[in-house]
Amino acid sequence: MKIIIAGAGDVGFHLAKQLAAKNHHITIIDPDMEKIENVNNAAQVLSIQGSAASFSNLLKAQVRDADLFLAVTSNEAVNLTCSIIAKKLGAKQTVARVSDTEFIVSNDVLDFAEIGVDHVICPEDLSAREIAKLIERAAATDIHEFENGKLTLLGLKLDESTPILHVSIQDLMKDLGKDITF
Repeated sequence: MKIIIAGAGDVGFHLAKQLAAKNHHITIIDPDMEKIENVNNAAQVLSIQGSAASFSNLLKAQVRDADLFLAVTSNEAVNLTCSIIAKKLGAKQTVARVSDTEFIVSNDVLDFAEIGVDHVICPEDLSAREIAKLIERAAATDIHEFENGKLTLLGLKLDESTPILHVSIQDLMKDLGKDITF
């Protein structure tokens, strides 16, 4: 798979290293030569020094043939801009990293895929959600998700001293502030 990564910072570095190790053809674009050299020393990649929002740099990276364009610089405006340009120049799939969760929430108002950004990701938001899930499920012995997380079945080990052992699900949900009916 041909993958172009915009940004050779921490995220771009690790993506390039992992994807190159899986024999993907990686091109990385970054204005900072030192960051490019770090990636070149760690992985077999093609590198371009300059802005990923530059038409000439994207054409030099052969964006027309890209299966995936990952914009992971620390600047979300650059990530959105270069993803849009990459898509218009022929990249099959584009992903833009943002740090402002407003971009994730506003996807109802503005369809990013319509303007050329197939996926908008916010690593901080994803990390926070995963940590919250881990905390919620700390006592679970088994976890099964259905319908992409719409329904979660937790297995818990209960003994005679467990306070909720003889409480109905309906009463338990009321105590938690949830209203359910059977």
